This record gives sequence, structure tokens and C-alpha cells, in this order.
Amino acid sequence: MKGQERILRNDNNGENEKMQYKHAFFEANRQMMLGNFDDASALYAACLGINKKSAASMYGLSNIFIAQGDLPGAITYARSAAELEPENIWYQMLLAKLYQKTGKNKKAVSVYNEITKRYPDRIDLLYEYILLLNSAGELKKSLKVIDRIEQKTGISEKLAFEKERIYLLLDEKEKALNEIIKLTEAFPNDPRYLGILAESYISNNKLDKAEETYQLLLEIDENNGLAHLSLADFYRITKDYDKSFEELKLAFKSYDVEIDMKVKMLASFFNYSDINEDLNEQAYTLLNIMLETHPGDPKAHTIYGDYLVRDGEYDQARKEFRIVTSTIKDKYIIWEQLLRLENNLSDDFKAMYSESSEALGYFPNQPELYLYNGLAAMQLNKPEDAIRSLSAGIDLVIDNDAMKLQFYYFLAESHRKAGSDKESDKAFEKVLELDPDNKPALNNYSYYLALRCDSLTKAEEMSKRCVELEPDNPTYLDTYAWVLYKLNKITLAKETIEKALYNGGNKNAVIIEHYGDILYKNGEEEQALEKWKKADSLGKGSDKLKDKISSGILAE
Repeated sequence: MKGQERILRNDNNGENEKMQYKHAFFEANRQMMLGNFDDASALYAACLGINKKSAASMYGLSNIFIAQGDLPGAITYARSAAELEPENIWYQMLLAKLYQKTGKNKKAVSVYNEITKRYPDRIDLLYEYILLLNSAGELKKSLKVIDRIEQKTGISEKLAFEKERIYLLLDEKEKALNEIIKLTEAFPNDPRYLGILAESYISNNKLDKAEETYQLLLEIDENNGLAHLSLADFYRITKDYDKSFEELKLAFKSYDVEIDMKVKMLASFFNYSDINEDLNEQAYTLLNIMLETHPGDPKAHTIYGDYLVRDGEYDQARKEFRIVTSTIKDKYIIWEQLLRLENNLSDDFKAMYSESSEALGYFPNQPELYLYNGLAAMQLNKPEDAIRSLSAGIDLVIDNDAMKLQFYYFLAESHRKAGSDKESDKAFEKVLELDPDNKPALNNYSYYLALRCDSLTKAEEMSKRCVELEPDNPTYLDTYAWVLYKLNKITLAKETIEKALYNGGNKNAVIIEHYGDILYKNGEEEQALEKWKKADSLGKGSDKLKDKISSGILAE
């Protein structure tokens, strides 16, 4: 009886240990999920204290070591788990991945080799094995594994391309080519594979075969735009440029070729066609085909507009960019390009004002838009609007003195139109602080001072400097002469105005009228009347010109 009691006591101990193990293992998993790795590690260790051959506990400890960055420790436990339960795929895969992470690719390959033998029908494992073999540089073994997959699933694009890639790495070009040939034979009605085959023939310098393949492709799908595009490139390589362009036109007519690709090609033509007349003609042919194929696409009109700007066709370019801004509102660069064209053309300030106002609604933080808006308002004789826009825009200018100068210059002109002479003078002073030799500012500021008979000595200095900078400019010479006239320096004024006339001012009504005024002050009344009449014939004299002619007297 005592022996029987001892046996019963031992059985009870065994059951208790099982319960303790289950409880510890369950709690270890829970703590691990919560991220309490120290607690989980202690619990897994307790499990191993109860059962030294607990592969599951070793697997858990391996994952904890991975989370803590201790890969050698992780390998120790993963290897033990895999050895204890070689049929458990998860243990084997963990060990293989750890070997791979630590650069032990040969050991990883060995593990996967055993896994795929044990589970020969698991295609996913075979794909994993291929990746591992490739990273280990075992390319020939990788090909054998691909063959195993192909035997089970048949020829596929993915497998064929992978075999081609590996054969090319092994410098076995013919075998690589054969894989694509096999693909076209397996899928004879798929034009994509014929296109790839043609490119492979080109890579192998089998140009006749490449052309035959392209023609076969077009027999299957004569409107295949990508085929025409590839054939265009083929003829370019073989230097048959006329055929190349014909194929390119067919590609541009096709919807198969996305507009982004067409735009990219035309962008690559951009600089070359600028210096080659034949290429430029071809570029415009392609542009027009693209516009016919994609009439409503703003990308087509944008690239066309870029070409027109480059070639100085500003009016037509403006029409193209207006088409774009009518549909695409959120591309600042397009608005900027449009307004720059408006500024260059200077023939429709009403449109510039309207367009810049609309653009400001989308881009209120772009100073250049305020500049165009202010300029247009000034030209439309809306000085208050110009001042408001320019004043708002100048505060947005950062680290750009050239743009600030433009703002101050237009502010000066706008304030003058608004009758704010002091504000105008302040703005001109700002221009000259930024650029003391700014000729338009020196000229206009001195002229306005002369008209007001204000600060004439200063006006003389500025005007003289302007003429020194550009001595043959008739406008600048006229201003200097007028300042001298106001200072009663008549002899020098006469010499200066005559120089202005000699340099092209003899068709300018204002300059000729000024000449008459100077002649009158110089005691040459008859000659003065003659000049006033000539100025009137040109039709752009001052408000007092007709009074001078009718009275023969200069009244100031």
C-alpha cells in the first residue's frame, strides 16, 4: 500500500506541474503582447524550468530577444526550438530569417531547403526561398527552384521575367532571351510580350528579329500606340529617321500613350528643336497632333504655350495659357506665365487686371501677382486701386531687391497720377536707395520735379546723371534740356534738346514742342512757332500747344 500511495503522490505532482506550466505560459504570452518583456522573459524561463524541452517557450524567448535587439540570443533560442520540433514551420522560418538578418545566408538557405522539402506544395515558401537564394548569390539554385514552381503552375510573366533577370546577371543572354520567347509562345495573343521580346532582340543586337517582332505585334493590334512608340525608337536607333517620325506621329495619335509621356517627349525636344529647324517643325507637328487627340487636356495646351513663348509667338501663347487657367486654377506657375505674357504684350491691361485679380483669389501670398495687378490698374488710370494693390504686395517681398524696386517705381507713378506728389517723391527715393543709377527713376523723378518747379537743382543732378549713363537716349536728353530750361540755362538747354532731336527725337511731338519753347526763350520766336506747328502735326503735344500756335506767344 505504501508503494501505491507513493505512485499516487507522484501523479499528483505531475498534474500540478502541468497546471503551473500552462498558467505560466499563458501569462508569459499575455505579458509579451502587453510589451512587458522582462515579465514575459521570466515567465518563459519558469516554463523551461518545468519543461526543459518546451520549444514554444524557446520560440517566445527568441521573439523577446528580437524585440530587444539581441539577435545572437534570439538565434540561440530559435535554433533550439527548431531542433526540438523540426516539423514546425514557424520555428524554422524564424530561424531562417534570423540567419538572414545576421548575414548567415548559407545557414538560412540550408533551413529553407529543409522547409521546402518538408512542404513541397507550398508555393509561397518556394517564392521566399528564391528571394533568399538571390540574396545569398545562389542564382543557379534559384533557377532550379523557379523551375519547380513552373512545373506546378505553368509559365507565367512573373517567373519568366525573374528567370530572364537571373540569366542576364549570369551573362547568359541567349537563355534570357529564350525565356521571353517562351512567354510569347505561351501567350501568343498578348502584344505586351511581343513588345518586350522586340526590346530583348534589340539588346542582343538582333535588329532584323526586332523589326519582325514589331510588325507581328502590329498585325495583332495595328493601333497599339506603345508599339508605334517603341518602333519609333527602334528606327531612331537604326538611323531611319523618316520612319521613326512616322511611327512617332502614329503614337501621338493613340490614346494608349498617356499624355504625360507625350508631354515628357516634347519637353525633351524643347532645347534641341530651338537650334534645329527640322526638329522644330516636327515638334510643332506632334504638338498639333496631341492637341487634336487631347483637345481638353490642359497639359497639352501648357506645353504648346511653352513652345510658343520660346519662339516669340506671345499672342498665341497667351491664348493657350488662358485655356489652361479656364480649367486649372491651382497652378501658380501658369498664372505667372500668363501675366508675364500680358506684360510683354502690353496691349490689354484690362485683361491683365482681371486675370491678376482672379489669380490673387487663389494665391493671395504671391507678391508678383500684386505687382501685375498694380501695374494694370495704373495703366487703366485707376491709381487708387494700383496704390492699394502695390502697397499690399510690397509687404510680401522678402530678399528680393529687384522686385521691391519695381513695386516702389510703380507706386511712385501711381501716387503721381493720384496727385500725391509727396508720396510719389518718397517712393522714387526708395527706388534710388535700392539702385542709385536707375535710369527710368532718375529721368521721371527729375522731369516731374521740373514740371512742378520743385527742387530744380536736385532735378538737374539726377537728369544729368541719367544722360551720363545713356548719352544718346532722346527721352533722357529731352528731360535734361527741360530741367535746364526751368533753371533758365537756355544755351545749354538748346544744345541738349538739339542733341535729342539728332538722336531720334525729331518725330516726337513733346520733344519738338519743348524745342519750340526753348527757342522762344532764346529769342527765336519765328523758329519757335515753326516747331510748335510741327509738333501739332504729329498730334501729341501739350494742352497749351494750340494756344501757343494761335497767339505766337509762350505763356507760362
